[in-house]
Amino acid sequence: MEFIIKHSVRCALPSFLLAFTASSVATLWPGPLSRWLLSNRRYFGLAFAYGMALHLAFVGYSVLSFGNGLNSTVTALDLTGGGFLLAMTLTSFRWAARRLGPANWRRLHKAGAYAIWLLATYIYVSDVRYERDVAHTLVAGVFLAAWVLRVAAWADRRGLFDAVKRPMRS
Repeated sequence: MEFIIKHSVRCALPSFLLAFTASSVATLWPGPLSRWLLSNRRYFGLAFAYGMALHLAFVGYSVLSFGNGLNSTVTALDLTGGGFLLAMTLTSFRWAARRLGPANWRRLHKAGAYAIWLLATYIYVSDVRYERDVAHTLVAGVFLAAWVLRVAAWADRRGLFDAVKRPMRS
């Protein structure tokens, strides 16, 4: 059961990373592929939500069948991430997004994306500290790189790289 629980998350995370970095990729490298990624970001997010629903079903089954072997911190973090994911999933549909309004929708999705990113990053960085294997280190690195990508896109949108892009005058 533990194998299924761990791997269900690992199968869902690439969809999250694609949704999390889609706008940054489109900002930094505009083109047909990045436009496609951005236009399908919602579906990547919904695929992640589906994978996490399966994960939570496996966790629920495990808790009901074998008792809760998780500590309270992990349970609280999972519930926080699950709450954001549920809210983001429901507001990914037009009828709910309209009721929420554009500004609140953006706030929810940005806060939720960062909460989920932070949760996954925290888990993998903790695994690197305790298990010290290459796989966890690579995944933690990918999550940190995704954040760096978002910071770079934010800086690019604000023109912070313009001085670097301009050729020097002699």
